[in-house]
Amino acid sequence: MATSEKIVKEGIVIRLSQTKEADAMVNALGPDGLFSFYARGIGKLTSKNRASVQALSHASFALSVSSSGSATLTESKPIESFLPKEQKLEQFAILSFLEEISAKIIQPGEGGELYPWLHDCLKAIKEGFDPLTIGLIYFAHLMVDFGIGLDVDECVVCHKKTAINALSYEEGGFLCNDHCHGESAVMASPRKLKILRYLFRVPLTSLTRIAFERGETIPLYAELGLYLHQLTGTNLKSLSVIEKLS
Repeated sequence: MATSEKIVKEGIVIRLSQTKEADAMVNALGPDGLFSFYARGIGKLTSKNRASVQALSHASFALSVSSSGSATLTESKPIESFLPKEQKLEQFAILSFLEEISAKIIQPGEGGELYPWLHDCLKAIKEGFDPLTIGLIYFAHLMVDFGIGLDVDECVVCHKKTAINALSYEEGGFLCNDHCHGESAVMASPRKLKILRYLFRVPLTSLTRIAFERGETIPLYAELGLYLHQLTGTNLKSLSVIEKLS
């Protein structure tokens, strides 16, 4: 006789995929990583679980797990919605970006270390901090957590920490004046190098300490998006919306 296990998981919904008229598969990121479950009837206005499974909702989910490992939602408790009451275009664009990149990059069981970053970035945007800067910080730390972050501490060729004046996405980081002459090297201003180093190295406790100018952040979305595509083949539709903000 088949048996099922009852478990409770906390997480932030990053993908909702409709399977039937009112049913959906839900992907959520929690402290233990990405998990998914089947949610019956959540498309109905009368569903008691409807609010908990909306995109970027933070909730507690009671799940029934079968012997095969598939999980079904039995009950949920909303904790917080990260959607601002008055959503501006910048906020909408970055929230869509955070949702899309999380859903496309994080694999089942992975992303536990990224969960606090997603939570605090969403909270910061809701509280009115600059969404473009917050989104870039999340982008950078997602890359770091998945082993594709840029080396912003030294020259990637000789490991010298001084006279850094260029960047190579192909090489994976900064270049010094002795190694900035290759085809993939791009000269970068001290300001741009400083911003990149901040994005990849800022601790979570300093998430909202600095906001960069729109003209500084939007081009970096395009650059990092291309870098991500070259490494993983991932295309992010939300980047086209961000580019239109310039």
